[in-house]
Amino acid sequence: MNERNKHLSQVYSWHSGFNEHPGQLTRRGFLAGLGAVSSLVFTSGPSARAEEMTCASFEGSPREIGSVYGKRFSSSIQANLDAMVRPHMAKPRGNFKDWVRSQERLIARTWPWYLEEMKGVAVGAGVRYDEILFLNLRTWQFKEYGDTAADHGCSSLAVRLADGNTIVAGTLDDPIQLYCGPIRFVPRGGYRFVSFPITGTSWANRALNSAGLAMGISSQLLPGLRKKEGAVMQDVALRAMMQQCATTDEVRDFCRQHPFNMNIVCVDRRGKMLCAHQTTAGFMEIPTADGCALTNHVADDELIWVLREKGVNTFPESPTSRPRRGYLVQFLRNLAGKCSSEEVKKLIGTRDDANPGSIHNRHLIYVTFASPRAYPNTLWIMQPRADQPLNAFQAFQV
Repeated sequence: MNERNKHLSQVYSWHSGFNEHPGQLTRRGFLAGLGAVSSLVFTSGPSARAEEMTCASFEGSPREIGSVYGKRFSSSIQANLDAMVRPHMAKPRGNFKDWVRSQERLIARTWPWYLEEMKGVAVGAGVRYDEILFLNLRTWQFKEYGDTAADHGCSSLAVRLADGNTIVAGTLDDPIQLYCGPIRFVPRGGYRFVSFPITGTSWANRALNSAGLAMGISSQLLPGLRKKEGAVMQDVALRAMMQQCATTDEVRDFCRQHPFNMNIVCVDRRGKMLCAHQTTAGFMEIPTADGCALTNHVADDELIWVLREKGVNTFPESPTSRPRRGYLVQFLRNLAGKCSSEEVKKLIGTRDDANPGSIHNRHLIYVTFASPRAYPNTLWIMQPRADQPLNAFQAFQV
């Protein structure tokens, strides 16, 4: 088996059943194609060293953004389609195609620019539009999402500092080969933002936009949950949110209007924070004082009961989800309102593979930090390096 096919086999195996651990996958090649985009790339310093991240920037109409993005990362997009889309398109499960078409109609009514960008990506990458659509709609996870717990996951923290500023910080956990690094989208309509889409998608997840809205997310698994009408795939909703919302109040309204499944922690330029279990059955906000934290499980027993009444039959959890949240909650209890930004960066940036509660472990691909009130246009990002227990954060401007 050649190296490319071996890589695709590993990625597909992990995504199709959540059985392969992402830590088993190598990280080579995730920046393939970035070297040729000097006119679109900026870094945090006057010159980029080999170990520094770069951030590709795409600006214009939806078609223009999609076309340049698709062309720039065409080989990586082909690899993701081979690994995660084409095997499922050949043998679609159940009513998958009907669900895709219903999602396409919903997006066309609500965010038509999204489909235009997808069409641009397809043209730029030289692939079929329906393949890009299926990639954006998580083809590989249809009717599988939530079947198997894993021993990893993302973490999000919001906390008020001693100086009165409020920050949001946390981690992104996934196989790094699927990503093209941080991307800066500059749409003609809406806010520009920096986030981490899987290559070939128009998604957002951990992100900061030009209105000073900073987002932290972590997945939650709710098999059996009855969906409200208009429920949308989560990553699609997060992209629309980052392009359209400026405040936590607007995020709350957006979530009530567009149901999807995700644990959300966000902070806006005013310093206001929001913490919630957003679900396809409704928005379930968690009260915040000087801080909040969410990982990959439902954090309140009453909400678990409400969700069970709405059809959830099991609540899959990774073995580290509660220890990770417990670690963050302990930090909040001891230091919320008293800590500095450097203490928070150390909390989320110090690697400890032996501690199941560690926020930074060997499976992470990005760590992010934002302080929108003090620095409304700066997202700090750390890409972990295996040879260093504490890596440097780089500052990127949206």
